[in-house]
Amino acid sequence: MASSSQEQLTTYKAVSVITFLLSIYGGLNYVGVPEGDLAHTPYSGSNLLLFIYWGIMYVWQLIYIIQAFFSLDEYRSSVIQLVGWHFPVFNVLAYIWFEFFTRGHYFLSELTLIINFINTLILYFGHKTFAVKPLTNWLLIHVPLVALTMSWLLYAIFWNGAIWLHIHKTWGRIVANIFIWNFLLVPGFFLLLFNDWATGLSFSFLMFALGFGQLGTKVFALQWIFAFVIAGILLLWSFIAMIVGAPKQIIDVEQAPLLVVEEERTTTS
Repeated sequence: MASSSQEQLTTYKAVSVITFLLSIYGGLNYVGVPEGDLAHTPYSGSNLLLFIYWGIMYVWQLIYIIQAFFSLDEYRSSVIQLVGWHFPVFNVLAYIWFEFFTRGHYFLSELTLIINFINTLILYFGHKTFAVKPLTNWLLIHVPLVALTMSWLLYAIFWNGAIWLHIHKTWGRIVANIFIWNFLLVPGFFLLLFNDWATGLSFSFLMFALGFGQLGTKVFALQWIFAFVIAGILLLWSFIAMIVGAPKQIIDVEQAPLLVVEEERTTTS
């Protein structure tokens, strides 16, 4: 039984590393959106800042792989059980999105983003990564695998959707001026309920990217103003949440994520 479990663990490690490299490969082959109307939607952000965002996420995920996958500590093995197959699934779907998006299959790329977003939400609420402790493990697991990925996926759903539906004219921008406030409501929900300042900071960075991208597209417009306002609010809110207290923990052990339970067992023993 132990041998079978070890084999499964080894298989999972190999699949996770391979899919991580696959995701990076897809990112390196990304050529962007063709010039023209498609490149100037109300959700088109600064390419430079978006590339920086992906770079930070990849580096953070690499640190997770090194720390969690190449450690002989049994406690670190519980990290893998906590995350399950959500991490390699994200990587595969990210690669598929790159392929569809680069080739102009925007409906299929939108569908891929939605599926991946659901995958990340299941990881967030199903395994309750927001309650992982101590803070070092929260930074190792929740930030690179959930906060950064979930924030990007929601932003990409709006951006990809705007490209797919050719939203770049006046009425489309008016609607976008309304829907952009979802980027305050959604992270605000996670900040208010879970004190999840990592998600707040992730959305804040993406809104700064959107603001600079829109400023370079249409100076006389509301979208970049709203983006900067949302980014500023989230930045301030996230820093306050970071200073005031750690991410909220779950009191009921049965509702806690696997990693929390494992840590409590280790402490009591």
